Amino acid sequence: MKKITITLLMMLACYGSIVLSSCSQKKELVPALLERKKSMGPDDEKATIKTAYDKAVEALKKDPDDLKQYITLASVFISEGRITGNNTYYGNAAVQMLDKVSATTTGNKDLVFQALSLKSAVLLNMHQFSDALATAQQGAAINSTNAGIFGALVDANVEMGNYQEAVKDCDRMMSIRPDLRSYSRASYLRQIFGQNSGAKEAMHMAVEAGLPGQESTEWARTNLGDLYLNTGNLDSASILYRSSLVYRPDYPFALIGLARVEKAKKDYDAALGYARKAIQARSEVSFVALLADIYELKGDAQKAKQTRKDVIDLLQQGQDDEPKEAAVKHNVSREMATAYLNAGDNDKALQYARTDLNMRPDNIDANELIAWIYYMKHDYANAKIHTDKMLATKTQSAATLYKAGLVYSAAGDAIKGSQLMHDALAINPNAYQAAGNENRTLATVIR
Repeated sequence: MKKITITLLMMLACYGSIVLSSCSQKKELVPALLERKKSMGPDDEKATIKTAYDKAVEALKKDPDDLKQYITLASVFISEGRITGNNTYYGNAAVQMLDKVSATTTGNKDLVFQALSLKSAVLLNMHQFSDALATAQQGAAINSTNAGIFGALVDANVEMGNYQEAVKDCDRMMSIRPDLRSYSRASYLRQIFGQNSGAKEAMHMAVEAGLPGQESTEWARTNLGDLYLNTGNLDSASILYRSSLVYRPDYPFALIGLARVEKAKKDYDAALGYARKAIQARSEVSFVALLADIYELKGDAQKAKQTRKDVIDLLQQGQDDEPKEAAVKHNVSREMATAYLNAGDNDKALQYARTDLNMRPDNIDANELIAWIYYMKHDYANAKIHTDKMLATKTQSAATLYKAGLVYSAAGDAIKGSQLMHDALAINPNAYQAAGNENRTLATVIR
């Protein structure tokens, strides 16, 4: 896997700013809207984004103090980052625009609120969770009747491990505006609290609330597919992924979903085909990690090893390419920990996992990751401490329960360990395959 995407886009970013000026000779820089692949979305969607960008730039050429245009540009950059996966470039571009608004002295609270709301979304996407929570709280202090700001509060509180606060924020969001965004968050919270059937129901509602073909709708549809996949219903998952590809051809998250279905069916050639196609559309680290898992399952240890090295290199390259003056840095501690874990470097994995956990000690996912790293290092006492924390919300994730069972068994509680593994297999007969990027190490232990 060649490291082309991040490097190329950052090069384009360096040379892609548009200079605005007015009769007062005041100059401002507006980051460029980069060219992207046609396969990343329909032509009309791309045209709509480009039109919004061009209109905002033209308006700012006439009046660089028109703060509404900076809001528009930030929205464009956020949308483009979500679609293309180029979060580092577009996240920084959005923050540059939003900071111009939040620093205003005009007293326009509505525009400042919009800037804070959008900035919290960017910070979440860049995994700066504590800053995202503080920014969302600032926004909510200005406007407590906006559903979007409560969505940001839900996400930030989940990432920080403040799950009860997240539930309250989600209830408030639902009461203001029950739509795709609020239903999908309700689904995720139900997953966290072990309500798998309720999670599916809420995500079904999210899909129904969206417009077929839009990225947000197909994101919800593929997440619904993931819920079925992770509870062992491969046929329903496959139908949902294939439906998404009808509405949005070559949608990478649907393609990678089908790769996971075929992997679970042990049709590794088909899984490879879907994974490669997904990566062609979007060089997502988790996609490349799955590719490595499939190579290993096919018996090609050399390709698996090289691909896992490529994942680490890709992440490191992204960090190296971030400009020192970047408005916001992309925190990839969790991704680096997982990549090193999959590559068999448990010491490096632990180093990054500790960084992730220190930022959010009550987050169940952060505790799950470090628990599994300790388990792989045969430090069962520490593994059990974090396993207790990762089960705090009574999750019914099959992969999580199976790993917890292995940890408890190794730590000397064979009865509890056996029960947890039994519960996991009752949810999903292929429990260990639901572990996403951590499949390889879990599968290795089981075999």
